[in-house]
Amino acid sequence: MKIRFEGLTKRFPNRNKSIKSEVVAVDNFTFEIPDGKLVGLLGPSGCGKSTALNLICGLETPTEGKIFFDDDDVTDLPAENRGVGMVFQSYALYPHLNVKKNIMFPLQNLKGDKKMTKEQMEAKALEAAKIVQIEELMERKPKEMSGGQQQRVAIARALVKMPRVLLLDEPLSNLDARLRIQTREEIKRIQNTTKITTIFVTHDQEEAMSISDLIVVMKDGAVHQIGKPQEVYDNPKNLFVAKFLGTPPINVFSGKIQNGKLLIGDEAVLEKEYVKDTKDQEVFVGIRPEGFLLRPNSDGKTDGKAGCFHAKLLAVEVMGRDTSVVFSHSQSEVADSRLRAIVSSDNAIDPESEQVLFDLNPKKVFVFNKETGERLL
Repeated sequence: MKIRFEGLTKRFPNRNKSIKSEVVAVDNFTFEIPDGKLVGLLGPSGCGKSTALNLICGLETPTEGKIFFDDDDVTDLPAENRGVGMVFQSYALYPHLNVKKNIMFPLQNLKGDKKMTKEQMEAKALEAAKIVQIEELMERKPKEMSGGQQQRVAIARALVKMPRVLLLDEPLSNLDARLRIQTREEIKRIQNTTKITTIFVTHDQEEAMSISDLIVVMKDGAVHQIGKPQEVYDNPKNLFVAKFLGTPPINVFSGKIQNGKLLIGDEAVLEKEYVKDTKDQEVFVGIRPEGFLLRPNSDGKTDGKAGCFHAKLLAVEVMGRDTSVVFSHSQSEVADSRLRAIVSSDNAIDPESEQVLFDLNPKKVFVFNKETGERLL
């Protein structure tokens, strides 16, 4: 089932009584989530992700705008009638009930033609448990289970009614790093199995990019970019999106376009074919860590004499497959910041060198208007 937003807006009264203006949590959402896709709502804390989820499931009422499930206007439909399953950050399991009864709980409130016998509810609960692969844990109570297992119970409980939409509100934030990776892979498997349209809220960009079919990047209640994860990473619309996506983060420098060249300090890092038809101006230059190409001399070590981009070498961190080159630069957007380039560990780098030299991959270099942050070129 597709979900469509038309001018969806949510404003809250300001808690500071002396300030009359309202707080805009969701600002004019107008876009469509395709049927059967897993979509990540991504952005920093306080950007409106959870409010958007609450509007979809009916826990909040929009100030303006409409929400459609397929062609059905559900804007004013009560939450219990929307056919939405929701998984909360805290899992919200009943501690005194075992797994089977936790999963069955939503079925016990069904009325009329949808009302089920105990045998039917148990069969449905077992079916949902099998989807998340916890059928052997049905008699355990939450305190007897790991965090990852509890998360699967919460997902099974949301799936047991076969909802039209599955909503996940930062479901992995309580798990350790290894378990987060396992559980996010499990969520993707479950979504592929059920084909339920799923919206996954997170502030962790690596999490969102790894499992989402589409990501929606948000800031201050507004949507900044929508697209496939790799497309958004490779073609950010503005400086905020470029900074938010990527681990290690993008390196940002003050630069300028002058006489058909892109300059960082006194060094021309891109020539005319990349900056043509762009007027001379001050800019920000973003370079992805993998966009730096180490320039060696004949013996494989940097010689400090040539190269289009010079930087002060601070450290060399070997990480197995890759090497992280830590450096500083006088034109860094943030003074005295430690910047990173990711290069192959096949490169021999003398950690005692004072300077490191790079060529740049033009596809990993982004230029932004210094005033608005919007992408140029």
